[in-house]
Amino acid sequence: MAGYKYKLQNILNLKENIEKDKKNQFGAAMQRLETEKERLTEFEKELSDYKERFADETSAGIPVNQLKLLMDYVEYYKRSISNQKVKIKMAEDYVEECRLELIEASKDKKMLEKLKSVDFQNYQYGEQKKEDKLVDDLVTFKEGKKNID
Repeated sequence: MAGYKYKLQNILNLKENIEKDKKNQFGAAMQRLETEKERLTEFEKELSDYKERFADETSAGIPVNQLKLLMDYVEYYKRSISNQKVKIKMAEDYVEECRLELIEASKDKKMLEKLKSVDFQNYQYGEQKKEDKLVDDLVTFKEGKKNID
């Protein structure tokens, strides 16, 4: 009895590799998103610190040039937060795109695995038929030999 060999095994291996790549890509996209969210948190903390410092130093009566500098920092962090929110939105969109690609790759792989399963069942059925025919021929041969003797 010859061993079972799936005709589309190379394609199935390719689909498995594609799925692994998509998983890695999705994981990297998730890490990037988390990094961007952490940066936003840092910017928000810095903004809060500078606003508090601005309020404290305004009431303390510091020179105008230092107030202007603090105000520039506050404005810088406001712009940074705004830009970071855009980066987060882009990272979220990329994560969603990667997720959809991963789902599609998984579907393709599962479809080929299902085809392989059906093909293997057909192979087993064919092998069982061959074995049944062999047993039947053997029984017929023995019965024929008994009748001759």
